Amino acid sequence: MRLRWKFFLILLAFSLVPMVVVADFNRNHVERLGHAIAREGQALLVEIIKNELRQTAEAYSLVLRRSKSAMDFSLAVLATEAERGLAASALPLSPPGPARSLSGPDARLIGLAPTFALLKSELGNLLLSASVTLADGAQVSFPGRGGYPPDYDPRQRPWYRAAQAAFVPGRPGGSVVIWNDPAVDVPTGVVAVTLSKALAGPDGRCIGVASLAVPLDRILEEQELASQWASSMRTFLVAPVGKAPNGVPSLFVWAQRTYENHMADWKSAVNFERLSSDDPAGFAALLQTMERERSGVAELPYKGEDAFWAFARMGSGASFLVIVPKTTLAPLAQEAGREILEATNGIVRLSGVAMVVVVCVVMGVAFLSTRIFVRPLLGMIEAWKRLGGGDFSVRLSTKVGDERQSLVDAFNETVPILADHVRLQRSLELAQEVQRNLLPAAPPSLAGLDVAGVGVSCDETGGDYFDYRVVVREGERCLDAAVGDVTGHGVPSALLMATARALLLATEDNETPAARVSRANRLLCRDVGDSGRFMTLLAMEIRPEIGQARYVRAGHDPALLYDPRCAAFTEWPGHGLPLGIIPDYAYEENTMPFDQPGMVLALGTDGIWESRNPAGEMYGKTRFQAAVRGAVKEPAAAIVAAVLADLAAFRGGGRQEDDVTLVVIKKV
Repeated sequence: MRLRWKFFLILLAFSLVPMVVVADFNRNHVERLGHAIAREGQALLVEIIKNELRQTAEAYSLVLRRSKSAMDFSLAVLATEAERGLAASALPLSPPGPARSLSGPDARLIGLAPTFALLKSELGNLLLSASVTLADGAQVSFPGRGGYPPDYDPRQRPWYRAAQAAFVPGRPGGSVVIWNDPAVDVPTGVVAVTLSKALAGPDGRCIGVASLAVPLDRILEEQELASQWASSMRTFLVAPVGKAPNGVPSLFVWAQRTYENHMADWKSAVNFERLSSDDPAGFAALLQTMERERSGVAELPYKGEDAFWAFARMGSGASFLVIVPKTTLAPLAQEAGREILEATNGIVRLSGVAMVVVVCVVMGVAFLSTRIFVRPLLGMIEAWKRLGGGDFSVRLSTKVGDERQSLVDAFNETVPILADHVRLQRSLELAQEVQRNLLPAAPPSLAGLDVAGVGVSCDETGGDYFDYRVVVREGERCLDAAVGDVTGHGVPSALLMATARALLLATEDNETPAARVSRANRLLCRDVGDSGRFMTLLAMEIRPEIGQARYVRAGHDPALLYDPRCAAFTEWPGHGLPLGIIPDYAYEENTMPFDQPGMVLALGTDGIWESRNPAGEMYGKTRFQAAVRGAVKEPAAAIVAAVLADLAAFRGGGRQEDDVTLVVIKKV
């Protein structure tokens, strides 16, 4: 595939992949957000509905409380008129006796007729009856009704006793209005709530009770709920918290919109319907809330169906209760969620269309930009090909005016530098070849001696030097060996090594090692001058026939001898300055025996024992001796190989920092 198309596809991928990922992320995020908003919207709508239901209950409770206030006021008016009429009448109270109704024009309470008529006109159907009952058993009632049982005595009714018990002599107004629990109205058999208020006589004593009877089934019918859920609401007037015989908490239903009488006779307690829920724990929590709060909303099942229960307290222990099934509200919440999801889906579709448009634009821009961008690169590729073919005269003349211009300039600057490096590399390769030719190609063959040596440079060329050859001195064949180390490494050290080698080889057969080293030092000092470079050297002459070695140490590490008789290593003594420091320095010649079979003589450079592993530890002469000891029974070449292998294992993957040279001479 051509570079242009590769670049186009890469650019397109880098442009589109993030875009697609971001678009997919946005789409998923928008969808999740839509579902979250829908859920939150439904939850918010439920909260709104619950608040509206609570407000509906509170509003209805307020209306009922106002009706209650009107009836309280009406009863207070009746009581006031009755007290006024009794105070104005000259007729005293009769002694207590059986209950009886008033009759005749001189009756004490006959003047209350206009008041009764006014109450009827104001309260309408809410008024079942109004009456005044005196302590002596006399009673006046409006509208007048018969049908009282023979044993009926209003003074024994709960409403009379409650008002009488609440009477406090001397209280302004006589007493308070008492709302009594619903009971059966004796003449009509209707379940009613009776309001009663004690009457105070001129002497401050309780002389009777005024009362109003309100039909319980008309309390809720007098008001209509202005709510969008009115058709599905269940409205109740509930009594204070009670308990069913089985101990399960419940509420007494005093009234509901479809109320029916639940009683046996006027002497029996009203058998009110009990209201409860399928969730006893939740219902118990609702009852506790109704005791503490004036209004609230709970979610409880009603007759097997999930519903909202909203209540508002009216006082006197009664509460107004509204129950609405959740199924009535579900379509509204679902519709709201559906509208939100449709809106988010529209956003997703619009984002998809926008992404397609952007993709087309990006593809067009990428296609054109790749043509413009790749054209200079193609010229560079052609120039590199010519350079790879050895044409160092190639140059780029492209002018692009951006970062690619730096690449063009770098190419033009690199070519001549690269040409110089190539020339230098070729020169180094030639120098390396020359240096390899200067070192001995193979060890010499000499009776009584086994010789091997190796030199490993850390650069292309090195400063280490070793040599061995067979020479005839004084009619005897002997081994002439030398190991040297020039300061530093690289080309300068290699040149100095080559010079020193030439000076050491220019010798006469009868010249001693000390004379040969002294002459080489004098000539080398003249060449190196004040350069600061020098060369350590260990030059040796071994005569195997007499078993003797003569040597000179010129600042080099001593030779190391392994003696099989004691299985120990010894360093041959001697001292002297490196070559190239003092021209007229007189070198000392040392003589040591080398006559026992199995003796091993090792001549090396510091590149061996000063090598370091990755942890920074030095190889050292102790480990060097151990490597030699492990192979002393092997030929000289095997000993050299064992040392190099152990050195490489110690160094690990670390780089060789210095030249390594080793010569091993074994007595056989």
